[in-house]
Amino acid sequence: MNVSVRVFAKVSLAVAVVVLLGGCKPLFDLFKKDRAPEKIAPIKEERKLKGAVLLNIDGKSVVTEDDFNKHLAQMLQANPYFRGATADSLPKQLQRKFFDELIKQELIVAWANKNNIREDQEFKKNYKELKKLVQRSLFVQFYEKKIFDDIKITDEEVKDHYNKNKDKFVKEQGGILVEGVEFSSVNGVDAFLAKVLGKEAEFKKIAKVSYSKEFEDFGRVADKDLDGKLPKEIKNKVFALSKFPKVLKVAAGDKTWVVCALDKKDILYFGFDEIKDQLKEMIKVNKFKDLLNEKIDKLKNGFKININEDFFKDTVAPQKDIADVTEPVARTAATAAV
Repeated sequence: MNVSVRVFAKVSLAVAVVVLLGGCKPLFDLFKKDRAPEKIAPIKEERKLKGAVLLNIDGKSVVTEDDFNKHLAQMLQANPYFRGATADSLPKQLQRKFFDELIKQELIVAWANKNNIREDQEFKKNYKELKKLVQRSLFVQFYEKKIFDDIKITDEEVKDHYNKNKDKFVKEQGGILVEGVEFSSVNGVDAFLAKVLGKEAEFKKIAKVSYSKEFEDFGRVADKDLDGKLPKEIKNKVFALSKFPKVLKVAAGDKTWVVCALDKKDILYFGFDEIKDQLKEMIKVNKFKDLLNEKIDKLKNGFKININEDFFKDTVAPQKDIADVTEPVARTAATAAV
């Protein structure tokens, strides 16, 4: 799935329903001027079959292989969990589960056609409103896509960005692998230390036999870690070591620790060729955001805009940091609407 499709697949739930229930009929057919407003064409029409027939209802083909692939592609494009996946990349078991949901929809479509639901006044009203939403969404997507497609990113730009931000592209976190047992007093410290000296590989196993509650696996700790999980006294000691593995006793506040520093690894970064395509996409998306804002500012100058700001004024004093909360919420809601 190309970048352009992924970026502009921002369709509301209402739009998605229209797409799924609309069969192979193009969305643009919804806006044909020659269609009488009080008449709504059947959802399914006779068409040339493409691919194997996957579902028949009352002896009529309702889903072909081509239909199924289109529906599946639309679902993948709209769902962030499957972003970048293709219909062919999904296992057959997952495809079958999606097909089960499609069967439910086709049965509802068959019921609607059989009962002439398109003539229901409430249905007509909702259908008319839904067409407006679809058209609005397509207007926005069309405008944004034209901007996005015109953006060109050179290899030199990508390389320059990589070189300036290389320390952010971490492939494997470096640092020292640290485990320890905490003692609330000095009692038992030396005895345990003697038991684990020279048996660093078995440190966790030995520690958990007698001190399971006091045992702590700190994982791999980097020198620049600031989360405070590893007491600074232990951190200073283990990062002063030159040989690994090593068991040592460390006083930290009113506690005493027996610590095992298993090994030390340097941080590993992604090579340029490994993330070149992803970086290029990211840079293009960031450029698009800036360019879109510039284009919108120019649009504002081309129209007479009058905003009723009184509508948005609070009757009570606003919270100090309310802007920090409302801005991302408003942005998310506006994006979902298209």
